Amino acid sequence: MPQTPNSAQDFRDYAHIGPDRLAGKFLRRFWQPVCVGDELVPGRPKRIQILGEYFTAYRGTDGVAYIVEDRCPHRQTMLSLGWVEDDCIRCFYHGWKFNPEGKCVDQPAEPPTFKDRIHIRAFPTCEYL
Repeated sequence: MPQTPNSAQDFRDYAHIGPDRLAGKFLRRFWQPVCVGDELVPGRPKRIQILGEYFTAYRGTDGVAYIVEDRCPHRQTMLSLGWVEDDCIRCFYHGWKFNPEGKCVDQPAEPPTFKDRIHIRAFPTCEYL
């Protein structure tokens, strides 16, 4: 049976900004200011929280800012604790390395083709003002 427009579920969807909620899906379609660019030191990842989620922001050695999801898919370790290599970020736990598009490009001690199936969410960035 369909819910009426005045149901508590509909109002909860508009008030919560999680990635699976209506308001959260809407807000994620637009550019959001997430951190001050001067706070991103080249080669040093920074954990940020926006819209109820954690992300890792980092500036590669080329000076460009990148944002990826905060958890490594292997053991859910925070990528903000890892280190930056060129324009990639490497997890400190087992050394998995991810490029700015979220694709895994290196996995020590794993079969060579396994890394091609692994990726994390990555987000476009733009420094403004």
